[in-house]
Amino acid sequence: MNKEKIEHYKKLLGSEKKKVEKIIERMEYSDDSSSMERYYSELSFYDNHPGDLGTEMFMMEQDKGMKDKLNDTLKEIEVSESKLYNDKFGLCDNCGRKIEDERLEIIPYANLCAECSKKKALSDEEKIFETKPESMKSFFPANGDKVEFDSEDSYQAVDRYNRVKNDPSFSTGDYRGMLDEDDTGTVEEVEKISEEYYKKGLD
Repeated sequence: MNKEKIEHYKKLLGSEKKKVEKIIERMEYSDDSSSMERYYSELSFYDNHPGDLGTEMFMMEQDKGMKDKLNDTLKEIEVSESKLYNDKFGLCDNCGRKIEDERLEIIPYANLCAECSKKKALSDEEKIFETKPESMKSFFPANGDKVEFDSEDSYQAVDRYNRVKNDPSFSTGDYRGMLDEDDTGTVEEVEKISEEYYKKGLD
């Protein structure tokens, strides 16, 4: 890379660095971290809805996330500035190929070429959807095609002790044993009356 390009990207990095530092400075100046203390010390605390405190907490967490991201960007800019003097600026950290000039003009601190950046974004997205939170994980690891001992297996294991020898009900298919007292599927006596029986009664 010639001196003109080095100076050009040095200016771009310097300009980007100033922008990020200015945003961080503004955020720190208007930092509302003391608002939580004021909220807790208010005399009217008991008059306020608990949801207000949740909103306050959410905004603080959002601001902290933005600050962390900006600080990471600042570090990336500083790393890119150091690369200007060891002939590593503009090279992809992943594949080693030259990063597109168009990409560097927009993101001068870019450390990946467009292709590797897309692959990384897809990989990160897949990890998000593939990774299950702890609350959704099973207590037992996956056993592939192993058949577990379920409630049906449990019934079958004890059912053989509850069989009457030569019980005719087993050949009728109605699942009713000779020792059963109640009709299956009926709750009250009136439910035993069929439609045919009712019609015969009318005749």
